[in-house]
Amino acid sequence: QEVDLGETTSKFRKVLGQIKTAASNNGSRSGDSCIRIGLKDVLDAESKGRWWKVGASWRGNRFTPDAEGDDQEEDLNESRKESKEQQSHENAELLVLAAKQRMNTDTRRSIFCIIMGSTDCDDAFEKLVRAGMLKNKVERDTIRVLMECCGNEKSYNPYYAHLADRICDLQPKSKFTFQLAYWDVFKQFDTGAIKSRKAANLAKLLYHLVVVHRSMNLTVLKVIDMSPDGNMSETAGIFLTIFFSNILENADDPSAVKDLFEHGIPSAKSLGQNPKDDQRRAAMDGELLRGSLSTFFVKTLKSSPKNVKNSKFRANLKAATKACETDELDSLYDG
Repeated sequence: QEVDLGETTSKFRKVLGQIKTAASNNGSRSGDSCIRIGLKDVLDAESKGRWWKVGASWRGNRFTPDAEGDDQEEDLNESRKESKEQQSHENAELLVLAAKQRMNTDTRRSIFCIIMGSTDCDDAFEKLVRAGMLKNKVERDTIRVLMECCGNEKSYNPYYAHLADRICDLQPKSKFTFQLAYWDVFKQFDTGAIKSRKAANLAKLLYHLVVVHRSMNLTVLKVIDMSPDGNMSETAGIFLTIFFSNILENADDPSAVKDLFEHGIPSAKSLGQNPKDDQRRAAMDGELLRGSLSTFFVKTLKSSPKNVKNSKFRANLKAATKACETDELDSLYDG
C-alpha cells in the first residue's frame, strides 16, 4: 500500500510539474498570467477532463438549454415588471396633471390620460375608439378635453389638430360638437377666463379645422361681437388676429382667400326664389358676419406690421376685405 501511495504521489507531482512548466512557458511567450488550477481540478481530471490542456474534452459545469430558458424567462419577467412600474408611474403623473387642469370626472380623467399619454396621433385615436370615448355624450367630453389640452400647451402643438381630423373623419357629427365647444370658449372671452396663450393656441387649431381640413366654416365666428361700437375684449382681439393672420400669411393666392370667404359664409346672393325661413336667417347672419369682418380687417389687420407693400399678406387682405363687402342686407330685411 505504501508503494502504491508513493507511486500515486509521484504521478501527481509529475502532472503538477508539467502544468507549472507549461504555464511558465506560456506566460514567458505572451505575457499572460498563469492558469489558475486547483487540486480539485486535478482529482476530477478522469471524470470531467483536463480543461487546462489544449484540445482536451470538458464535461463539467456545462450550460444546459433548460438553464438558458430559465434565464430568458427570468429576464422577460423582470422586463415586464419594470414596464408595468414605469407605466404605473406615468399614469400617476398624468392623474396629478389632470387634477391640476380640473378634469373633474372619471371619464374626463380617462380621456386626458389617453390623449396626453399616447405615443402619437394614431395611437391616441385607436385608444379613444377602443375605449368608447367617441360615442354618444362621451364624445362631447373628448372634444372639450382635446381643446383644453391644446389650449394649455406652452406653444401650439399640431398633434391636437391631426387628432381632431381623425375624429371628424370618423363621424362628421363631431364637426358640430367642435363648433359648440368653440362657442363656449368665445363666451369666456369677456370673463377673463381665457388667457392670451390659450386663445392663441385655440385660434391656430381653428385655422386648421376651417382652412386646412375644412371641417368647419367661418360662421363659427358669428357669435363674437366685432361691431365698431361693441366692446370686444382684448382676448377676442388676439384670437381673431392670430386666426386671420394665419389665413392671410399661408394662402398661396388671393383667389383662394376669396373662395374661402365667399363659400364659407352664407350670403343673400346664394338664396334662390322663395327661400325658407332658416335659409333666410342663415343668409342674414352671414351678411352681418361679413360686415363685422370687414370692419375688423380695416380697423385691426390693416395696421398689422405684416401688412407691407407687395407682400402676400397685403394681397390676401385686400381679397378678404373685398369678399366681405356687402350691400345685400337691406334686401333681406325688405324681403
